[in-house]
Amino acid sequence: MHRFCLIFVGLLFLATNLTAQENNPRFVFTLEDVVELAREQSPQAIMARHRFRAAYFSFMEYKATFLPKLTLTTNPATWDRSIRTIESVDEDGNFRTQEVRTNIFSSTAGLALSQNIGLTGGLVSLGSDFSRRENLSLGQNDPNRTQFTTNPIRLSFSQPLNGYNQLRWLRQIEPLRFEEAKQSYIVQMELVSERATDLFFLLAIAQVNLNMRETNFKNTEEVLQISRGRFDLGLIAEDALLQVQLRHMQAEGSLNRARIDIQASRNQLRSFLGFRDNVDIDLLIDPTVPSFKVDYEEAINLALTNSPDIIAHQRYLLEAERNVQQARSQRGITMNLNATYGMNQTGNRFSDSYAMPYDSREGIDIRVNIPILDWNQARNRYRNAQSLLEVTEVQVQQDETDFRQNIFVQVMRFNMQENQLRIAATADTLAQRGYEISLARYMMGRGNITELNIADSDKDVARSNFMTELSTYWRFFYAIRRYTLFDFNTNKPLEEDFDKIIGN
Repeated sequence: MHRFCLIFVGLLFLATNLTAQENNPRFVFTLEDVVELAREQSPQAIMARHRFRAAYFSFMEYKATFLPKLTLTTNPATWDRSIRTIESVDEDGNFRTQEVRTNIFSSTAGLALSQNIGLTGGLVSLGSDFSRRENLSLGQNDPNRTQFTTNPIRLSFSQPLNGYNQLRWLRQIEPLRFEEAKQSYIVQMELVSERATDLFFLLAIAQVNLNMRETNFKNTEEVLQISRGRFDLGLIAEDALLQVQLRHMQAEGSLNRARIDIQASRNQLRSFLGFRDNVDIDLLIDPTVPSFKVDYEEAINLALTNSPDIIAHQRYLLEAERNVQQARSQRGITMNLNATYGMNQTGNRFSDSYAMPYDSREGIDIRVNIPILDWNQARNRYRNAQSLLEVTEVQVQQDETDFRQNIFVQVMRFNMQENQLRIAATADTLAQRGYEISLARYMMGRGNITELNIADSDKDVARSNFMTELSTYWRFFYAIRRYTLFDFNTNKPLEEDFDKIIGN
């Protein structure tokens, strides 16, 4: 009774599982379908889009550096109750100090329009501000209890005088950084296409392998039945029958492994494409490929023009030169000029603080920093920046040399791969035909099992080699696109709708 319950539960679970599998949505994709889906909804593509958006907003932040800014600054409430020391000079010129107990409530507000000056690296500002000060120690009726101070117009200018203009370097570096981000996004999309191609063919090879194993198992089963009949008639020896039985068992084991492999490959592709549901994916494999050759000189020129790596090299050099310039400006005397011009007024009432005539307000502040003893800190910082610049120059030269060599190898491989694929296709056709002939000869009693096994192995190897060469072709195809950001098949540059990505 217990065994019967276990069998019933097992059959119920199997039926439920089969029903669930039947209800799973099934999709049939080509390579183009898989690549498009990956570029649209794969987690890697989504992360690439967010990285580009971050680069875009960083670039917008840079551009805002050169736009006017209107800022409201306020300190609505400050209360200070303390004992302060007041210093003064009497009529006789004597210096006096007095300890005064204070109880003051104050508030301030200011509005300023500021603008960075890209040409000089300075800052100009036009503002207006006022403050209210209430002495709580005085009586409510005391006219001096409340005092207002205003600056209706205040023009300020600040300019570093050490020769280092940070804004000028920003103008050179940040546009390069954003251009690098745009080209990097296109490269990331091509990497997504490459990964999608790899996973497509991983499943495609598993799919072809499963079909081969099913066919092989069916054929070995037929061969085994015929061989048993011949053995019973004494037409073949026992060792020949044992070889057929061994081959049949090996075919069954290979079939079981192929079933596991195709599920694992399907799961990988499904996860990469961002499918959360347990969907079933089958593939349509097109054995044909575009026929074209890539010219090395054209490829290297496109790569040197479009590659984000080359743009990054230019940025690295500019950043290193900027660091040298900044360190040089900090070696000796540094100066900063601050100038202010405006009007101010004070009164016990708010309206009085804006009454004419105003008192003028001018000020010039020149700050000088002279290092006397810094233990060669500034000098060593400058030498370090120089050394890093030289290292960057050497590294950039080496990277560009490796980049050119890599392009050369990729072009050579791609141009050769079409011929490799043609050879593999011919070998696959010949091996398949050879196996069919060997199988027919054995069925008619004219061949032996050893020849059939060899033909069977050659057939499987040839088919696997063809699928591998087909996968390699498409991998090289997308690698060339990634290095050059150009589609040689359509003879068009790779482009993206960045406004759509940003959401404009």
